Formats: sequence, structure tokens, C-alpha cells
Amino acid sequence: MSRYRWIVFDADGTLFDYERAELGALAQTFRQYGLDFDAQVHQLFGEINKPLWVEFEQGRLSTQRLRVQRFEELAAALEVDFCASDVSDDYLLNLGAQCVLLPGARGLVEDLSRDHGLALATNGIAVVQRSRFSASSIKAHFKALVISDEIGVAKPNPGFFSELFSRIGDPDRSEVLMVGDSLSSDIAGGVGFGIDTCWFNPSGQLNGSSVVPTYVISDLSEILEIARGA
Repeated sequence: MSRYRWIVFDADGTLFDYERAELGALAQTFRQYGLDFDAQVHQLFGEINKPLWVEFEQGRLSTQRLRVQRFEELAAALEVDFCASDVSDDYLLNLGAQCVLLPGARGLVEDLSRDHGLALATNGIAVVQRSRFSASSIKAHFKALVISDEIGVAKPNPGFFSELFSRIGDPDRSEVLMVGDSLSSDIAGGVGFGIDTCWFNPSGQLNGSSVVPTYVISDLSEILEIARGA
């Protein structure tokens, strides 16, 4: 029997297909504003968005500022004129309607929920994550949902994990496994809090950081073996 009583999942890029969600939401938002959208615009948004999320993880940027600043920078880069705040609001509504799961995620969650407590732990924006989670086919299998935007602290801060543990009954740390695709938030946060971690790395990225996960997987199905045989 596995020593893990709880499996904690990150949301975007781990269970939810964030790339598809982002693409769909951006395309829809640009259509609403009569703006041209293509793969280059999507790539540019990603180049602007990702560093801002790193600043957020480091506590140097609020989600309120992040959600508007990325569109301010995008408008400047594209040399178009729109209200970044309005575009941001519509983008978030469109993003919240996207709840596509990664291949194998639903089956994995269903299997794990039979013998483990499941929790979802995300640094996402609350209005988006709650909407997507509520509409998803996996909602019923989770016993806890922790969103940084609601608790005021984000992964990898230990305060995020303290709140998470409080919501799942403060289990022994040896009984909890954190699964996520981000070394800097999911894995670093889990390691710092003293729990085992599983880095979901489907693209085979090199780990150039000092963060050492307990496990590294390239396919979600590998979690079943870890959960049942660790």
C-alpha cells in the first residue's frame, strides 16, 4: 500500500490543458475587439505573460496588476490601442469557460480518488480557476481546492502549503505528494515544505535549477505506479 494518503495536483499544465485554453480565450477576445490574431500574437503574449507570473510567484507583483499589465505590454508591442483593463476582464471570462483536460487526466483522477484524498493547488486567478474547475468532469473527485488569489499567498511560499495542509486535515508530511509541471512553484514549494514532489515534465526539459524533485515523469499515467507502489 502506498504511503501517500494525499495527492496534491497543480492545475494548469498538469491536469488542465492551459495552452489550448489560453489560445482559445485569446482568439475569442481578439475577435470581440475586432483585432487580428494569429500564432505570432499568441507567442508574443506568452513571452510577456510568463515573466510576469514569475514576478508574482516571487511576491513582487499582485494578480490585480499582472492581469492588466500583460495586456498593456501586449498593446504596446502590437502598436494597437485598446483599454487593457477591459480586454483583461473579457479575456478572463473567456478563459474561465475553457476547461479542457490533458490526455489521461480524467481517468487518472478517477483511479486515484478511490484510494487517495485529492487536492487541487493553483496559483491561478480565482474567477478563472473556480469557473473552470466547477465546469470540469473531475470536480467531484477533489476534497480541497486552494487558490493563491483567494488566500493571498502563492506557491512556492510555505504559507500556501500551510493553508493547503490545514484544509486537508494536517496530515503527516510524509503522506503527501505534490504533483506539478513547474519547478519554480510546485516542486520548489513542495521541497521547501518538506513533502515529496513529482515533476510532470512531458517535454523533457532539462532541470537547470537546484530544485531536486522526488520523481520525474513524462506521462500522467506514471503517477499511478508512484501512488500505489511508493
